[in-house]
Amino acid sequence: MAGFGAMHGFHGFHGFHGFHGFHGFHGFHGFHGFGGGFGGGDPVTGPQIAAQAIAHAAGLAAVPVTAIHDRTRGAVGNMKLWAPEVRALLMQTAFNRAVGYDTDDDVTAITVTWGGKAVLALTPPSPATLAAQVELVRHYADQRADRSAEIMGQMDDFAGYFAILLGLNGTRNPRTMELIYTVAGLAGSVTMMPKHLFACRRPEEVDVRVMPLFPAPSHGSFPSGHATQAFAIATVLVGLVQASPDYYTDAAARCDLLVRQAHRIAVNRTVAGVHYPMDSRAGAMLGVQLGRILLASMGAGGTVGGMAGFDPNAAPSEDFLYDALRDQVLTAAAAGPAIAVAQDPLIGWLWSEARAEFGLRQSVGL
Repeated sequence: MAGFGAMHGFHGFHGFHGFHGFHGFHGFHGFHGFGGGFGGGDPVTGPQIAAQAIAHAAGLAAVPVTAIHDRTRGAVGNMKLWAPEVRALLMQTAFNRAVGYDTDDDVTAITVTWGGKAVLALTPPSPATLAAQVELVRHYADQRADRSAEIMGQMDDFAGYFAILLGLNGTRNPRTMELIYTVAGLAGSVTMMPKHLFACRRPEEVDVRVMPLFPAPSHGSFPSGHATQAFAIATVLVGLVQASPDYYTDAAARCDLLVRQAHRIAVNRTVAGVHYPMDSRAGAMLGVQLGRILLASMGAGGTVGGMAGFDPNAAPSEDFLYDALRDQVLTAAAAGPAIAVAQDPLIGWLWSEARAEFGLRQSVGL
């Protein structure tokens, strides 16, 4: 098997969906505006002129060298000093060191790896499977009238669809929102190599009758990046809720809805006509595994159970239904060797910051 190794130079993090066209941190208005306003008028020129006008009062003496205190080099605590998009790139670099891809010259299968251990093995669909799957895609089109508003709203950013389930907002939960975007960027980047190597045709390329709601993204269909991101986010947020079990009175219901929301986001891409159900199944499996790995790396480390590979050709007409997802992926017994996951201090810093936002009830005595 030829290994592709980690994607050390990947810079797709500025997109919420990796290279899928998402705005990510650049689209998260609660971050770029943080601390940037100085009141009305010109926010730059006015303060500069005023400061320069009084600077002479500070004198002309040289700055004493002994008064300059260096920051601790390499300290995890320095993360709080950087902009969110810079933190994202740092965490992506750390994450990508462990990600790899194994395949053969004919790309008969691809195994996504973490530290050399199999995360998920994927087999590409055959032409016969594509023909069976596109029939399902056409049948989903009758839901477009009901779902088109949310489908279009989820094209560039679906963080809000999870935030509403946990009562998150940018003022009270800035680090949790940052965590959602970070997980999305990390998970989205992992889908790009399989998409490229499989080069799977989109439904509209197979059947003219699909006529999607919008032009399909310009990369391969299998696996779905939306599904991968949505299930990775849901998995991490479920872990976050479970880490603070007393914060919500209905924690179990919220955890269930987080996963159901991920499923709906994925299915919406089939309703839109840009993904097959098999794409979402593969993305869900990959996203759940990546979410579990991230939870381990953000905490004390440990192991993540292996997951059986996915070959869509084994059941060409299989839909992506929630009950099957629950039985075959979410609650299925581990298959294959366990994946060892080391603690990562950079990703762990953001996790700790997000967890602290769920300690607010205790800290203010409520």
